[in-house]
Amino acid sequence: MKTLIKTSNEVRFSETLFRGKFLSFCLFLILFTGTVSAEPLSNFAFYNLKEERIILSSSLSDLSEKDVLILNFTGSTCRPCKEQVPILLDLTKRTNLSLAGKGKVLLWVVFVGDDFRTGKEYSEFLKLQNAAEVLVDPLSSSYSQVKIVGLPTVLILNSKQEILFKSEGFQESSTAALKRFLNSLGK
Repeated sequence: MKTLIKTSNEVRFSETLFRGKFLSFCLFLILFTGTVSAEPLSNFAFYNLKEERIILSSSLSDLSEKDVLILNFTGSTCRPCKEQVPILLDLTKRTNLSLAGKGKVLLWVVFVGDDFRTGKEYSEFLKLQNAAEVLVDPLSSSYSQVKIVGLPTVLILNSKQEILFKSEGFQESSTAALKRFLNSLGK
């Protein structure tokens, strides 16, 4: 039976190598938090507040190549969601003003697990009328179809159903990443 004995130099080298790889991995996560490179999204449907079925792929095919859709998954019982929605409304408005004809940003707010009545109430509470398309996902099918872990979740999609940006949760870093992405549109 062989016994391996590491010298102190070998141990230090192993620790340094591990630390270097770990720091590189952490830097990768920090730099790319909130971005996803053109990942395709499977098709699914929501319901608007008139209880009409809205098919995602049909709506996205109506967009021009320069347009994007912010898809915000939220919930009536989610406090961070209620804080994030006004920020998304403001970012959408500011981005559309800065694009000035070079494309547009649409905002859909999807109430996951909420019924139509609750969706209408929170649409009024959050002042979403005429500012965003309000949809409901009463059966919470978004969790499996979009592979979201929790609320709030923000996706930015193009006309080809590709996910250009994704963030889960509501933190300063994800909001900053979203602002950077929206600022990059039209450049």
